[in-house]
Parts: sequence; C-alpha cells; structure tokens
Amino acid sequence: LPDYVNQNKGSQTINFKSLSIICDIRVILNNPCSIIFTQSYVLSKLIPFQKSHFKTLINWVKDEETMLNFAGIGFQYPLTEQQLIDYINKYPQRLLFIGLDEELNPVAYGEVIPQENNSARLGHLIIGESENRGQGLGKKLIQLLIAEAKKQLLISRMDLFLLEGNQPAQNCYLNYGFQFLPNDFVITYKNNNYNILKMTLSV
Repeated sequence: LPDYVNQNKGSQTINFKSLSIICDIRVILNNPCSIIFTQSYVLSKLIPFQKSHFKTLINWVKDEETMLNFAGIGFQYPLTEQQLIDYINKYPQRLLFIGLDEELNPVAYGEVIPQENNSARLGHLIIGESENRGQGLGKKLIQLLIAEAKKQLLISRMDLFLLEGNQPAQNCYLNYGFQFLPNDFVITYKNNNYNILKMTLSV
C-alpha cells in the first residue's frame, strides 16, 4: 500500500491504474488489513477476430442461456471451433471483431453485418466474462463497432435484433439511442417460441 494512506480518517478510497485495471482500495478504520479490490476493465480497441481467439469466445459462452442471447439459433450449444470456421466461411462479408482492453487482453466480441441501402446490422455482441458486464463495456463496444462500420462500409443507419426479455442488452441499446421498429420475427428453440425485437439508429 502507498505509505501516504491515512488510516485514522475512517474509510478512504484510492484510485489507480495497474494493468488496465482500476482498483478501489478501501482502508477500514480500526481494521487496516481489510482491503476490497474491485476491477473495472477498459475496452480500448477492436481488432479482426482470428482463429487464435476461438477458444476465448467459446469459453465466454458458458451455458445455453448465454448462447441464446448471444446468437439466437445461429449456433448450437456448446459452441465449437468447427462451428466458427463454418460460420466464417459461409459469411465472408461480415466484419468480426474482438475487443481488447488497454493491455491487449480480449474482453468483448461483436460483428458488423452489411445490409442494403447504406446500412448494417450489429450481431453477436458479448461482453466476455460475466463479472465484466454492467460496467459500460457494452456501450463502448457499440461505439467502436459503429465507427468501424462507418469507416469500412460508409453506413448511415445501424440496425440490430435482440431476444425479447434480454433486458440488460435492451437497456444498453436504448441508452445509446436505438429505437424500436415493428417486427414479427419469432425463433423456436427446444419447442419454445422467442420473440425477436428490432431496433435502429441513424448514424
């Protein structure tokens, strides 16, 4: 600990960056050994998704619920390297990205899917480990994906689909400025029907 921490003033918070992790150290009065670390990862840039990232993405999709929110019925759980290879070969025009933090560690994944009329669609977004979600990484991922789409595809509109009931994702998109469009698309998974919501944003 830094030697300037004053343990006689109750609870004090010190913020510093180390290995792209912002740590809050709370020194509790009369219990100076009680230290609580909280981690906040920073999504700094996107790079093209490559075969070396396959295992990372597979490890992020830990269960069927995560898979359903991530890909609908586009992939089958459990996700495998062969499924990813087949997907990339089938859709070579899609832009696939891995998101890195400041130390170049992967923390997110997302796609830009070209469409007609100067538009594209966000697809298969995921913030890696579940403990990193809810920290603003989703908003940053959307921002970076839209920037890539504008640069590479010269789009003026970005669309997306999401599973009804995926409230964290829905809130993230609404906060970013996306609006709902009429849509009657439904998918079926294990004899259950799931409504698919459509959203759009002028960029």
